[in-house]
Amino acid sequence: MPHILVEGTLRLADVARRHAPSSARRGEVLVKFDRLYLETEERAALIEALVVDRGHPQRFFVQLAARDGGVMVRCEPLTDPEKTAGVKHALALAADRLRRACGGRYGSTNIAEYLVPDAGREGEA
Repeated sequence: MPHILVEGTLRLADVARRHAPSSARRGEVLVKFDRLYLETEERAALIEALVVDRGHPQRFFVQLAARDGGVMVRCEPLTDPEKTAGVKHALALAADRLRRACGGRYGSTNIAEYLVPDAGREGEA
């Protein structure tokens, strides 16, 4: 399963307060983030996501799970989208938003080619 660990000091309650719906486009891929749902114990959150990849729409949740020293970003297993390039791009965008919010850095991942570099927030709208 595609995942990215964002390392740094970060509280999901702070992320939830700062969250705003957004969208980004890269070529034929459109990513939209809508509502964020914070677990009552503030150790996990879900972000509603829509990815349209070459005309193929997928709705799913991006899961944010607190770990020692960071937050794991991955697809919520119950919504289990097809792991297209667009879905991986959406996870990378969600991780980038977290990284910028906490001043953190990327940790372990199996989708390094999709990560957003420091200088490139291309396509963000």
